[in-house]
Amino acid sequence: MNFKRINHKFHIWLGIPTSIIAFFICLSGSLFVFADEIISFTTRNVSTVTPQEQQITIDEMIESVQMAYPNHILMHCVTYKSKEKAALFVVGNKKTGLTYVFVNPYSGKVIGQNRTICLFSKIAHFHKQLLLHKFGAWIILLASLFFLIELITGLVMWYPKKKTKGYLKKSLTIKSNVKPLRRMIDLHRVFGLYFLTVLFLLSATGVVLFFLPHQGIEAQKNDQQSISENITLQALSLNELIRPMMQNPDVSVVKTELWNLKNTQQIQCIAGTKIGIVAFVGTPYLINKYTGVANTNTQQLKELKTRNIFRKLHVGDWLGWFGKVVTFLTGLSGAFLAVSGVIIWGKKRV
Repeated sequence: MNFKRINHKFHIWLGIPTSIIAFFICLSGSLFVFADEIISFTTRNVSTVTPQEQQITIDEMIESVQMAYPNHILMHCVTYKSKEKAALFVVGNKKTGLTYVFVNPYSGKVIGQNRTICLFSKIAHFHKQLLLHKFGAWIILLASLFFLIELITGLVMWYPKKKTKGYLKKSLTIKSNVKPLRRMIDLHRVFGLYFLTVLFLLSATGVVLFFLPHQGIEAQKNDQQSISENITLQALSLNELIRPMMQNPDVSVVKTELWNLKNTQQIQCIAGTKIGIVAFVGTPYLINKYTGVANTNTQQLKELKTRNIFRKLHVGDWLGWFGKVVTFLTGLSGAFLAVSGVIIWGKKRV
């Protein structure tokens, strides 16, 4: 049995068992690409306010949200330099999931809520874990590795012995007036070749993200500092901690983690120009809530920056709308490859 034949067998044996998982991974990934834009559109009526003279403190806004949502955990908040933007709070409940809560920064009044984030949160967990937690995450990892091998073996199957312009043109063309099976094979090959590079990038970054340390809210669980050590100290208000960031001319938005404020000495913030559901454009900080001293050079923050880079690559947030459109189409292409591969295999066996 020669190399080409062995390669062909590998392509089939790995592709058929993982095709269903690959289909759902790719499709859910495509659905998630425009999450920020969809959320922004669905919240447009409650995310703006009429500017007034003086804003209240973020601490007062937190009290307002806690009163309105007593059975929820405050996850994080996003405050803006723009005077026309409402403050955004994310609250969580085991039964209802996540909710976006918009607060008027001048009065502290809750002006609206939106649960689109709950939908995308479920899509994200399905994409990463099939809603099966750690066990599902390992299944996704194996499927991603197999998909990488599928891409390589598929390229080997296509790679010509004689590299002629005619062969390349023929390979990237869907023939007309051919039998359905032949057309499906052409479609499978063409979509695979056109999106090969980005499919490889998305699969590889997904594998890398699996092994990177968890960040954000989960990272605060590793904060081993004991509050009892500083029991005599008075914590500064969040307003005092965040206000210096907003005075930076390069900062237009600040995200602050809230879920574990009472049990940690360091407040995690991100200050920058864009805070998305997955990635951000800015600088992360750990701020000592007793001294107000900000740290940007811890291992935890380095890992957060690294994870952010791979997340931006994974969701297409690297070349603006062009990168997102390409990633969206690539996800659909991957889903089609999974389905068409099974159809071709089934038709050939008949």
